[in-house]
Amino acid sequence: MKRPKHILIGLKTLDHAVELTNIACRLGSRNASLRLIHIIELPDPTPLDADVPDLDATAEAILRAAKRVASRAGMKVSTLVLRARSASSALLDEMKGKDLAVIGHHHHKALVEVLLGSTARHLAIHAPCHLLIDIPPRAL
Repeated sequence: MKRPKHILIGLKTLDHAVELTNIACRLGSRNASLRLIHIIELPDPTPLDADVPDLDATAEAILRAAKRVASRAGMKVSTLVLRARSASSALLDEMKGKDLAVIGHHHHKALVEVLLGSTARHLAIHAPCHLLIDIPPRAL
């Protein structure tokens, strides 16, 4: 694979924003364009345009941290906060036309993940571009 020029970085938490962005910057071609995206998942009864200031503020903090890293590396950066019912579906739409997507995996075993599968697993099966999943070691 050539060094990617168009990279999507799916950011879920502030903890992973710097790490995932650093990975993408190291893999990307010189002056690659990075699309930093955070998905706010809202349950079915909640309107997608509902006022959720805490979630919006968290999303902005995550994107700011990642943008600082990408800017220091000389990358072209764009950011996006999306609201969706499913993070994996929203990310799949955004991955179209990208050379690489970088996401993190979280070791949570929620009932929803057991029943429906994780976002990482869904993306691994359906990704329209190369996909790098950063899986941190389990804490002992």
